Amino acid sequence: MKILLIGSTYPLDSSDPQVPWLRESVRQQVLLGHQIEILAPAYRGSKSHFLDSSRVIRFRYAPAIFETLTHGSGAPSKIKSPLMKLLGIPYLISGIIYTLLLCLKTRYDVIHVHWPFPHGIMGLFAKLLNKSKLVSTCHGAELALGQNSYWIQKLLIICLALSDKVTANSSHTASRIQKLVTKPVEIIPYGATIHLPDIYSKPLEDPSVLKLLTCGRHIERKGIPYLLKAMPLILKNSPAILKITGEGNLTESWKQLAMDMGLLNTSVFFEGFVSSEKLAELYNECDIYVHPSIHDSQGDTEGLGVVLVEALAFKRPVVASAVGGIVDVIEHNVSGILIPEKDPEALAEAIQSLVGDRSFARDLGIRGQERALTYFNWENIALNTQKVYV
Repeated sequence: MKILLIGSTYPLDSSDPQVPWLRESVRQQVLLGHQIEILAPAYRGSKSHFLDSSRVIRFRYAPAIFETLTHGSGAPSKIKSPLMKLLGIPYLISGIIYTLLLCLKTRYDVIHVHWPFPHGIMGLFAKLLNKSKLVSTCHGAELALGQNSYWIQKLLIICLALSDKVTANSSHTASRIQKLVTKPVEIIPYGATIHLPDIYSKPLEDPSVLKLLTCGRHIERKGIPYLLKAMPLILKNSPAILKITGEGNLTESWKQLAMDMGLLNTSVFFEGFVSSEKLAELYNECDIYVHPSIHDSQGDTEGLGVVLVEALAFKRPVVASAVGGIVDVIEHNVSGILIPEKDPEALAEAIQSLVGDRSFARDLGIRGQERALTYFNWENIALNTQKVYV
């Protein structure tokens, strides 16, 4: 089949760490024999290019200096700025024009939109012009936007209602969709994109220093301030270091908080964006992976948490907040420990419980890896996505 995928973010080149799960999803469909083209916005004037044998068409929507609505911390975190909100208008108009031009040249069997607001509007134009089938995939952020805007929610409902198939990355996201439209929602998660090493380090084997890791974009819903506030409680019982990967619009404020607490570059280290190879090293050397996600001020939370799947695949014991799609990944006391959100004391207590019971920590890692390599298996994910297309 010939498929046009429309989304807000796609890697600019092979070294770009953005949305690796989406890139892998495309690669898997190509391996199944489908031809996929990607329509995504330009970032600072970036041009169209090929990646993994698929053509990536970049639509321009502003002078290069202003083309920063997507990428990095992502549009939902950026549109609080009045300038970014204004950019949404040319973004949508340009996206529609590019979609129509593509559909005039090429007959696509399926139009697959990720984040149906605003991309579902582009997809609807393509569906009408090309007589293609429309698949809409929700990740959660678009639903949070709709929750805070009457008109966004109405447009989102229209896009979902007129889609031929609707998919979601987790049961949490699916339940939110079904509050808006009464139609079936297929749940298709995403898997790990970091290659597993041949040899695993053994977690919590009497480490002289407890090594904690957390990964992801530096946006409000990641809840990192609560983990920083838990660090003094952890340090009372164990020498420990926390490594934080990623970047975003809150990086500097988090660094300032760590500095004010006397933790920056002593117990807390900001690693920035790291390569897949470096990330694999960090997963493999950490004793516990921590994911303190929250519901942010816009009502958004973790749609799935692919980094959790990666941590499980590396056999790491996990401590995470019981919010959003995280509960699809982590089963409490089976593949990890779930705690209430926004609770530094609960974070510290859960981490200390793993330090105090190394056998339990190892069992969590073993069971977590089994789940990651079965339910979040890319071959199954690819076949389920292909079934939707068919």
